[in-house]
Amino acid sequence: MKKVIIIGGVAGGASCATRLRRHNEEVDILLLERGPYVSFANCGLPYYIGDVIKNEEDLFLANVELFKERFRIDARINSEVTDVDPDSKTVTVRNLESGESYSEEYDELVLAPGARPVRPPLPGIDVDGIFSLRSVPDSNQIKQWIHDRNVKRAVIIGGGFIGIEMVENLVELGIHTTLVERNPQILPPLDPEMTVPLRTALHQHGVAVYLGESVNGFERAGELTTVKTESGKSFQAELVILAIGVMPENELAKSAGLTLGPRGHIIVDKNLRTSDSHIYAIGDCIEVKKYCLWQQDSFSTGGSGKSPGSYRC
Repeated sequence: MKKVIIIGGVAGGASCATRLRRHNEEVDILLLERGPYVSFANCGLPYYIGDVIKNEEDLFLANVELFKERFRIDARINSEVTDVDPDSKTVTVRNLESGESYSEEYDELVLAPGARPVRPPLPGIDVDGIFSLRSVPDSNQIKQWIHDRNVKRAVIIGGGFIGIEMVENLVELGIHTTLVERNPQILPPLDPEMTVPLRTALHQHGVAVYLGESVNGFERAGELTTVKTESGKSFQAELVILAIGVMPENELAKSAGLTLGPRGHIIVDKNLRTSDSHIYAIGDCIEVKKYCLWQQDSFSTGGSGKSPGSYRC
């Protein structure tokens, strides 16, 4: 019987495992997740912090028992893969609860380790009160910090989707929030004009928005953390959240000798196969193509014989 090992759960790995089972009733599927939860709604984490989602259990989409009973998938949590050997087609797994290490053989391997939050080596980056949000434990730490310190002021660094969602939820909790973004607009993937009403809404809710500001350090004094920018501005708060992007978790890909892109993402083909014919990769750890297509408009421009067009991505 063919055996497929999937490294990483949550969205990519868990979806891959269940989809594979639906396509093949005979394959042996082993899902290895380093964290304590095999599948959860990571997009709901800011709303769990903001008490829109009241119970932690509501974040969980599936557990080990469901994978076993409904899909006949062997899902193991707290199981960290420490090494991949493509020659022998084995992985080394460490049980984070017992400390025991063991090996598992595979016919096909899927890497879905995801990404880790960017945490630049800035002065003071490791002082208390500075958090990143990527997992359920992260969200519980932030909730506990807000409760224990009776947080009244917060600084969010990064105006992307997670940053904006955190601003929304902190404001709903009654916390005065400052948003610092190094780009000239919030939500950089959007067209600039699309972000104008969003910025207006932030101001209407009392959010202080600073664009074009790069953070260059932190200081902690008493219960307050000071966020410093290159322009000389400083902001004080009891809580600071870094939401400045992620980097691919590529250590296993490196150890397996897989081809990586210039920013460390795993290179895959159209079928998500890596440079090793028996290893696939999915999710935030891979490099993907962004296609921009020239779209011909349907109306004529007169006697020129040409029609205008536009780029569609």
